Amino acid sequence: MSKEYNTRQTLLCKLIDSNDEKSWDDFVKYYEGYIYVVICNFNVDEDTAEDLLQDVLLKIWKSLPKYEYRKGECTFRTWLCLVIKSIVFNHFRKRSTKNQNQNISHEELLNNLESITEPEIDKIAELEWKSYISNMAWKNVQSEFAPRTVEIFEASLNEIPNNALAEQFDTSESSIRVYKSRVKKVLLKEMARLNEELGG
Repeated sequence: MSKEYNTRQTLLCKLIDSNDEKSWDDFVKYYEGYIYVVICNFNVDEDTAEDLLQDVLLKIWKSLPKYEYRKGECTFRTWLCLVIKSIVFNHFRKRSTKNQNQNISHEELLNNLESITEPEIDKIAELEWKSYISNMAWKNVQSEFAPRTVEIFEASLNEIPNNALAEQFDTSESSIRVYKSRVKKVLLKEMARLNEELGG
């Protein structure tokens, strides 16, 4: 039995295996924020991104049973981003055709989308995923820490040096290092858990 199908299956494997409503609801809960961020990454305004999110989810729902995980080749996130790119491209191509009479052109956006290669898509997929998963992990774990620890950690994200943080929070530099280290350890563990559970 392969690693992907252990007793604790990833959400993706569960969804492909059973295609049931509960797994799909979980998929939407965890992935729609990521999909939305990637759509916006293709220079799409927020209102259009909201509409396209539904189109992408519908396309994924229909296509997932045919998706085949091949380790070392195209990752699920790259496949997902290729689906997103295709839907965004088709949306603006249709709008460009409809609006020809009104002189509204989406040529630049379409050309930009067309020129994005698969390695670039892969880079977008991974960068956005790391950012998305770290934000999700932080939301999940911050209640485990005292408000002061949370404040210190969030301030440290602005690349404020430890000595400045120590002064700001009226504590020692060694305490700042301990606070940051505790949070980082828990945060990395939660990121690893989410990556494993979500099929990353």
